[in-house]
Amino acid sequence: MFAQAMSLLQKGLIAVGAFLVVVGIVNLATNIKDGGPGVRNAILEIVGGVMVGAAGAFVTQISI
Repeated sequence: MFAQAMSLLQKGLIAVGAFLVVVGIVNLATNIKDGGPGVRNAILEIVGGVMVGAAGAFVTQISI
């Protein structure tokens, strides 16, 4: 049961991370087009998505 929950959590974290990366890329492109007022926030969103995805990749290493 625990392994199934961890597997589901892993898939969810990877999906959320990928979503954040895609949204961050769209945000970055929009900000570059508009002159760059929010480029920093877009880059941080991409980095955050990568970190969430990386955490999802390692979540199955947790055991009780």
